[in-house]
Amino acid sequence: MKRFFLILFLLTVVGGQLSLAQSTKSESNSKCETLLSKSYLKSYWNSGLTVLAQPLHYDWKDWTVFGGVAAAATLSFIYDDEIYNYVNKTFTDSQSNTISQYSDVFGEELFIVPSIALTYAISAINKDCRLRNVSLAALQSFIYAEVASAGIKVLTCRMRPTPVPNSPFDTPSPNPVPNSQQWLGPFATFESTSFASGHSMRAFALASTVAGFYPDKTWVGIVSYSLATATSVGRVISKEHWASDVIVGAALGYFIGRGVVKFNEKIGNVTNVEIQPITTNYGLGIAVKF
Repeated sequence: MKRFFLILFLLTVVGGQLSLAQSTKSESNSKCETLLSKSYLKSYWNSGLTVLAQPLHYDWKDWTVFGGVAAAATLSFIYDDEIYNYVNKTFTDSQSNTISQYSDVFGEELFIVPSIALTYAISAINKDCRLRNVSLAALQSFIYAEVASAGIKVLTCRMRPTPVPNSPFDTPSPNPVPNSQQWLGPFATFESTSFASGHSMRAFALASTVAGFYPDKTWVGIVSYSLATATSVGRVISKEHWASDVIVGAALGYFIGRGVVKFNEKIGNVTNVEIQPITTNYGLGIAVKF
């Protein structure tokens, strides 16, 4: 518990420094959203569509990155067992637990939610619109990552490298020996939740969101992505996830955060978004106009 308070304190200092630095700049043209404003609540639907529609607007650089991520994910799926065996031989259970005790923090809900609330409070006190919008966008990214992670987990039901201990009310684990090919299928069990890594997805969703709002501050991106990477690596070292779990989770988290940032950059004021029903030769649909 002490590590939570220590890290929250450090975030308070960092948030205060960002707000202080930003307060010296004119923000008369920025729109400062509030947590329960009508436009902000409406933006969840619109930003969600923006996140999903990203591939439709990819250029060759985006597709190059996508290809690289897909190749890395494919290789990790092939060598999941070998990577696990290497980690298992290199790190003892005690070492793995010590590392994950600190690296997991940045991907845990009980750390992320208070951090977002704290950032929002700092922005409200200092009247920093950008920091406030960062906290609100981070909340969106967090919620999208939670929904995506939970949905993928229950649809795939992949066994973890280290099976969850069975309670007297659980059915025995189908195979106690780590095997990366154990996919039980949709809604088979709520204990097999290896794919994809929720910690990695949340950490990278927050990192890409924060870094996207501060492109003028290189150190913010470096720190954000470093912490997200540490969280992802820690999940493999702790033997809670296969390597492919964290790579896919990190990629999806980055995809989510990037989409939320793009929505804020291109739309700005969510009242400029118009959704209309359309009729085509193929049936009914919707059109989103910006």
